[in-house]
Amino acid sequence: MTTRTVVLNLLAAGAVTLALIIGAPIPAQAALDGSTPMLCAVSAVMECDATGKCVRITPEVHPDFPSFLRVNVPQKVIIEGGPGGRKSEIKAVTRIDGRLILHGGENGRGWTATVAEDTGLMTAGIVTDTFAFNIFGACTTP
Repeated sequence: MTTRTVVLNLLAAGAVTLALIIGAPIPAQAALDGSTPMLCAVSAVMECDATGKCVRITPEVHPDFPSFLRVNVPQKVIIEGGPGGRKSEIKAVTRIDGRLILHGGENGRGWTATVAEDTGLMTAGIVTDTFAFNIFGACTTP
């Protein structure tokens, strides 16, 4: 990863974090409709089991959850933000009521993500027959 990439990632993360803290919308120039790649910062992850018990997941508890996701709708792929990031194919894309909705699945799990085009706020879910992960964050264009 180049120094420029690291700096851009830090700037994007800072902008997304600030927007989350103050509740401000992502700037209007950001194309959050899926037409250009996006960088998404994960702010919270919850794991829920079939009994209804939910716990907040932290990197210390579950280090497999990335802090950043690179979402590239034109190439139909989501890539973990870190070096050598894992990839997941986007199987379907829909735009409904100002929201970008993405779907996919692999390894016996299904997932869906929704990004509000005006604010960049993101919620995603990964589901199996016995548990689910709920992921919250925000996206911007890098």
